[in-house]
Amino acid sequence: MSVQTQIAKLRKRNWVEVMPIITLVVLIIIVTIGSPRFLLPTNIVGLLSQSVTLLVMGLGQTFVILLGSIDLSIAAVAAMSTIITAALIPTLGWFAFIPALLYGVFAGWLTGFVHTKFRIPSFIASLGAMGLWIGVGFVVSNATPITVSAANIHFTKWVTGKDYGIDNIIFIGIAALIFAFILEAYTPLGRYIKAIGAGERASAVSGVNIDRYKLMAFMFCGFMAAFSGVLLSNRMAGGSARMADGFQMRAIAVVVLGGTAISGGIGGALRTFIGVLIVMVLEVGMTMYGVNVWFQQAVYGAIIIIAVALTIDRSRITIVK
Repeated sequence: MSVQTQIAKLRKRNWVEVMPIITLVVLIIIVTIGSPRFLLPTNIVGLLSQSVTLLVMGLGQTFVILLGSIDLSIAAVAAMSTIITAALIPTLGWFAFIPALLYGVFAGWLTGFVHTKFRIPSFIASLGAMGLWIGVGFVVSNATPITVSAANIHFTKWVTGKDYGIDNIIFIGIAALIFAFILEAYTPLGRYIKAIGAGERASAVSGVNIDRYKLMAFMFCGFMAAFSGVLLSNRMAGGSARMADGFQMRAIAVVVLGGTAISGGIGGALRTFIGVLIVMVLEVGMTMYGVNVWFQQAVYGAIIIIAVALTIDRSRITIVK
């Protein structure tokens, strides 16, 4: 690789790292101009509380995208998790989330297994898994929302309650972010996932068990998707097969908006957190300026295309299919 090429890559990387922060600052300025009360502490706390479910799902997706792969089943896994949680709260109480999380690990394992064992692209493997879990969710719930009764609502307080005047879900979000960051930055799993995303052939030659770490990344993604479903179920006091609709595109958007390259190898948990803040401020801005709620999905689609165009490493892709 020539010196000029290395300099060009370094410049692009620096640009990718700083661009999300610039975008966030600009959006905050625009929204604050339209609504000066936006930066009040109560509004900021409310915004952070609303962002945790998306953050948790996005953190799981980050690990898969770092591989250069994608998991389209996360919203369906989260929805199924809401059904399991809501259905089991009357019998298991605070521990109803454990079966939901175990289901998420299994769902991630299944997608990863199909992807690695049968050499099926992650896009297709996860698309099939999405259809599977949507169907199972409708059958298990009988296509009817499951509601947590008033007698059992106290079991949701670990998510919906407050400590020290701060919403518990914010503490949960902080813990999830720290956990994902440590896993990414200070464990072999995080290092090998980045190495595989940066160069799978080179990693294989170096003796890295590619399939093992891919499988673990998908299992972590499934775990975090299910955890986001647990949080959603507790916040909404119920569960349904449609409860996580719209989260899939938003979760992918926060990852790529934060600067994690869709081609893999570059990015991480902290960047996803920045991406979450961008999306949440953007949503406030779109609502404030009267953007149609249905058109907001089109905005997310455009954002994903633009973010991928800015972050993708084209030098590693000789043919685009």
